[in-house]
Amino acid sequence: MKIKLNTLLVILISLILFSGCAGQPIKLSSSQAQAGHKNVDFSKGREISATASGFQLLLFIPIQINSRHERAHQMLIDQAKGDYITDIQVQESWSYGFVGTVYTTTLKAMAHPYK
Repeated sequence: MKIKLNTLLVILISLILFSGCAGQPIKLSSSQAQAGHKNVDFSKGREISATASGFQLLLFIPIQINSRHERAHQMLIDQAKGDYITDIQVQESWSYGFVGTVYTTTLKAMAHPYK
């Protein structure tokens, strides 16, 4: 009985610890997409980009890892300043640090003004 209780306790603690590692999916579009693109001037587009990073300490402790996509997307929307966002490209990269790994998300897109 003691072995089963220990096993159950290990499973329960593991589930609690690893539940913090789950990220939320995001939609890579802005609320402007709902309005349509009939009044958008596609001849005057400009490129915008945003980057956000997170750190995996000792390959086990996530620090701002799961929110980097959302943070980069929000920065992209802020850079657009109300313009219509199209052609979003996602680039992921990582590099080793001394005590962990840095994960970086870069979003590039085109921002087109309304007529």
